[in-house]
Amino acid sequence: MTADVHTCTAEDTVEDVGEVMTLRRFRHVPVLTEGRLVGIVSIGDVVKSRLRVLEEDRAQLEAYIHGG
Repeated sequence: MTADVHTCTAEDTVEDVGEVMTLRRFRHVPVLTEGRLVGIVSIGDVVKSRLRVLEEDRAQLEAYIHGG
């Protein structure tokens, strides 16, 4: 746990939140809307999102290479 709690909003990108989590070594970041807690992002959520993007990019590249 940390006394220096860093929060994000629903408008923040996954990349931005992931960067903060990596730099500050946080595993969880509270999500606030109008000062109220609406969720928590975990490092697992960030990794899952990044993997999904990489898989989509790979599929698009394969389709381009195979002409489809």
